Amino acid sequence: MIDKILNTKNRISYHILFWLGYILFYTVFWGSYEGNYWDQFLQLLFLLPWKIIPTYITLYYLMPKYLYLKKMGAYIVLSVILAISMALIDRYMTWSYLYPWFYADEVDHWDHSVWYFPKILNSLIRVYTPVFVAMAIKLQRFYYQKDQINKALEKEKIETELKFLKAQIHPHFLFNTLNSIYSLSLKKSTKTPDSVLGLSKFLDYMLYECNDKFITVEREWEQLMNLVELEKLRYGDKLTISTKLKDDNQESLIPPLLLLPFVENAFKHGADNLISDSWINIDLRLKDQQLLFMVENSKAPVQTNEVLDSDKNIGLKNVRRRLELFFPDKHELKILEEPDSFLVKLEIDLSGIST
Repeated sequence: MIDKILNTKNRISYHILFWLGYILFYTVFWGSYEGNYWDQFLQLLFLLPWKIIPTYITLYYLMPKYLYLKKMGAYIVLSVILAISMALIDRYMTWSYLYPWFYADEVDHWDHSVWYFPKILNSLIRVYTPVFVAMAIKLQRFYYQKDQINKALEKEKIETELKFLKAQIHPHFLFNTLNSIYSLSLKKSTKTPDSVLGLSKFLDYMLYECNDKFITVEREWEQLMNLVELEKLRYGDKLTISTKLKDDNQESLIPPLLLLPFVENAFKHGADNLISDSWINIDLRLKDQQLLFMVENSKAPVQTNEVLDSDKNIGLKNVRRRLELFFPDKHELKILEEPDSFLVKLEIDLSGIST
């Protein structure tokens, strides 16, 4: 309530300043010809109502009711009627009152008719000068506020979409991990407790750290290695995993869970489809805010990369969308197929990221 009162007071102050500025400008402008500043001030003050009325009718009725809603026909017709009416009133008041008061000595030079067209046109210009200035200010403010609202809505939309995408990643990953633990439990493997402990670390990461918009690349790498350790428990000697990290800036930031789907896919579409001799190479390099992430995995001879582009691949679809939202025009993702392997190569420019 207090803010509303303060905003109203500020608005009134701005309007008063606008009209004071108008009077001052034209007092100096017209008064400088003959030095009759006081007379010009009184004349402007006397005719001010016929400028205030069309200004506020335009700003607070015609513009919001017709112009903003793009009802241009009605807006033009009503504006023309208003303009002609105000111009005629201004002309009449000038001819009937200002001439006798201020120019009585020049009575012989008065116009023969109050409806003398050139003078009506002059009145129209005088009346609508402040109207047009006020409209320009109002339109500029309107489109600025509209632009700010659109930006805020777009930002909110993107943030909502990002939360939705990240929320999809969580159950997708958990489903795969629980399947791994289930497989170990069926075999009554002694590795089951270690896999449960690894999953608990992931849950802690997801519940508490993934709420941040960005985390360090080093922290993301730690979780990838956590996933690798979980999968090692599942595959044992049937899978060879090579990992390599080269990070020259431990403060570099990246969205959480951005790299996880690529590693998941390497297991899902590589190790899961081969009986033995599977291999996965994971390489992350970061230099001068330029990130290069590569995941290469073995594949069965009959396997194609259709599985990587399938609409059912929720993880990869989501990560593509997150890359578009976080790094528009600042990333490049390539998925290459060889006869016996898949290679995912992701390059991201991390410069300019802020929390």
